[in-house]
Amino acid sequence: MQRKSSIGAAVIAAVILAGGFPAWAVDYGDGWEIKNKVDEEVRFREMVGLSKARTLGQSDIDKTVAGGAGIFSALKLHATLRASYDAVYDINPHYGSDAGGAVAFQNNAGGAATNWGGAPTFQNLTGSPASGGGLSAGNTNTGLALVDGWRGANDHGLQFATPVRPCDTDSRGCIKNYMDYGKNELAAPEINDRLDFIRELYVDGKIPLGSSTLMLRLGRQQLVWGRTDLFRVLDVVNPMDYSRNNIYDENSDIRIPMGMLRADFRMGARGPFDDINVQGVWVWEKYRPNNLGQGGGTNDPGGAAPMFRALATCWQVGCTVGNYLGSGASNSSNGQALTFGAHEIGIRQADMPDWSLSNTTVGGKIEGEFKGIGFSLNALNTIDQMPSLKGGIQSINGLSGVNNVWAYAPAFDIVFPRIQVYGGSADFTIEPIDTAFRIESTYTAGELVADDAVPELARKTGIIRYVFGADRSTFIPFLNKNTAFLISGQLFGQHITDYDSQPTPGGGRMGMADWEDNWIATLLVKGWYVGQTISPQIVMGHDFKADANVVEPSVEWTPTALWRFRLGANLKFGQDHQVFSTNADGTPWGGTPAVNRWMSAQPFGDIRNGIIGQAAAETEMFANATIRF
Repeated sequence: MQRKSSIGAAVIAAVILAGGFPAWAVDYGDGWEIKNKVDEEVRFREMVGLSKARTLGQSDIDKTVAGGAGIFSALKLHATLRASYDAVYDINPHYGSDAGGAVAFQNNAGGAATNWGGAPTFQNLTGSPASGGGLSAGNTNTGLALVDGWRGANDHGLQFATPVRPCDTDSRGCIKNYMDYGKNELAAPEINDRLDFIRELYVDGKIPLGSSTLMLRLGRQQLVWGRTDLFRVLDVVNPMDYSRNNIYDENSDIRIPMGMLRADFRMGARGPFDDINVQGVWVWEKYRPNNLGQGGGTNDPGGAAPMFRALATCWQVGCTVGNYLGSGASNSSNGQALTFGAHEIGIRQADMPDWSLSNTTVGGKIEGEFKGIGFSLNALNTIDQMPSLKGGIQSINGLSGVNNVWAYAPAFDIVFPRIQVYGGSADFTIEPIDTAFRIESTYTAGELVADDAVPELARKTGIIRYVFGADRSTFIPFLNKNTAFLISGQLFGQHITDYDSQPTPGGGRMGMADWEDNWIATLLVKGWYVGQTISPQIVMGHDFKADANVVEPSVEWTPTALWRFRLGANLKFGQDHQVFSTNADGTPWGGTPAVNRWMSAQPFGDIRNGIIGQAAAETEMFANATIRF
């Protein structure tokens, strides 16, 4: 049974049965069935005002071939078409073609703030005869915003600025074939060269094989693995579109369907198993990563997009970096802004995997039930859907002008390494306490994580992820003595197996910026009133190491099978300012790691904030209305 996710925790089948959107479809006869919906959503944030004004339309079309065809005893064609437009890029000047403005950097050395382009270069500071340096022509102090500028106070660490206008207005920092969206692509994300308005298009076929059945599905589709929601553990076959609403939308709405061939061999009860099935999958569509948005977009999942665009700007046309200590500085009080020229630091390009047979994804699982315990064993050979920054590329030494590979220099490519995922899941019910439990775990080999203690500033490691979940229907008499509440809790964990962290001579730390071990807990409480047409709920999440929190209270009203209305708020609070070593208290081309006398949020500390803490500025209120026909 497929479970649906809410914004912070699992909302399992009980939600669908007791309070989810009623099923609605129009049967046109001759095997045709069509479901349509139109969805309107607005969101408001304290710091920017309107943050979403989206209109969305979707059609689900099914055609059943009566009696099947040939070797197929049953055939079915399915298509889901979806398109949306977010008018916030037209309405709110904080986004879109007029976004941003001039920026200035506070200096640890004191005195007036330094404007973009107003800081000295390494050549200026040292009297180096090397030519170049400085900002390229046209790289003006317009259309910019400080990365994480919502934090307000300077932490005496590095400060970056990013262009925030769409790439068809301002091309600075746009990363070809990755984060290079124009205004229309941001506002209408389904209308693109990957034909995302065709959300799903596949054919199902059923082939009887004695007492068993072979089920085939060919085409663009979602494949859901695992037993849990929100933070993915096993559910990693399809990439995710986090630019839509960070992690706070239904997984079924933000998975990016991919062209694949799926085969399920269903054997039913065999030997000691009450049910046993084998599944194989080949994802043949060209690789796609998770969509993390773009600097200047409405959502900033994990803080990656604005930081990436800032660093890409540095590489393409130069940049000013606040509080870069510079050569010979002895402590943080000597800090000042510095200006870097093109190709000295930053992100050069994204190495997007081309289509080839070797760049496709293959995997499989065995799932079944044994004495009331549902289980699965899974394996997947794929390309990581999350980006990694990898150094070791040629860059220009701002002191000598020499173009070479400099160890520890912050000059990167974005890469997507091949990984192998092995895992399993189990779910069972303990009847005496009427509680369903879910367990899921994976080991991923080959992930590339930030590590400023190695020359390429990144290291491959294994990562163990796991989750424990429990779901229970519980009467809370003082709230509702007639209908039970759904209570669902989950604890997600992560462990980096080859963790690298070490003290530095200056009293800081260097190595992997992420936590060696971390946990995130989520809790959902959901109830129903007035004939199950009104459903209030509250979802809570807590990141233990980042000390960041999210709470979303909401109420849903479903007066008929055609209409649904939802009103709520998404509140973030707690710590949002983790720090880590900057590796910036020497020259970037010194060939050795810096002594790290001081720490800051950028560029590595933001990794420690996590997906919850890094979204602290995205606290918002929202209203949603959906009609089905």
